[in-house]
Amino acid sequence: MSTAAAADPPRMLTRLVWPVVIVALLVAMGLDTRFLSREEVTALNPAEFSAKDFAAAEYPKIVGAIEAKAVDLKEVATAVVADPSAAGQKYGNVAGTDKYAVPVRFTGKVAETDAGLLTIDVAGLPKGSVVRVAIGQAANGTALRDAPGTLKFKDFQNQTDYQQVANELKARMLAEVARKAGAAAVRGANVSVAGVYVTNTGPDDSYLVTPVKVEVAG
Repeated sequence: MSTAAAADPPRMLTRLVWPVVIVALLVAMGLDTRFLSREEVTALNPAEFSAKDFAAAEYPKIVGAIEAKAVDLKEVATAVVADPSAAGQKYGNVAGTDKYAVPVRFTGKVAETDAGLLTIDVAGLPKGSVVRVAIGQAANGTALRDAPGTLKFKDFQNQTDYQQVANELKARMLAEVARKAGAAAVRGANVSVAGVYVTNTGPDDSYLVTPVKVEVAG
């Protein structure tokens, strides 16, 4: 018998063993595999975040919180003149470096309507104070987001989502409040306003308010 012939049986055995091993591995992998239901797959792969949908759901809560927490602008303005940072800490929530979003309310007479702003004469404010209600692009969506103090950066995946929510809140306010106010709040009209003022923005005697409610008397 030749040497080559003597080596054939082990080779044949090896050829027979490998398929068995491979089949055994495949069976083991199959037994170890968990097949997920459609619901489980959805849970593991949540839908892409929609700032528009999120803002639509949160906006009514934000409006309610701002109206509930709103402090008379006369009280806030007096405190701001004395110490803007202390006033912000007392009445509002952080809205940036040394800035605070403060819910306020006031009544007054429309003195001017121009370029998306209502200038309101409000009695009882410190001398020289100018109050403007933003019903156009000067409105501050970040102020709306931050004023209640319930939405934090840590609650979002990234800065883009966090900022986009503010943009969508602004868009909703412009659609639901500002456009109606712009049509109704003519010069000389008496208005009642609830909204958000951000400290340490603009001139010291200027109060720019992003509204959540503008009601015209009469």
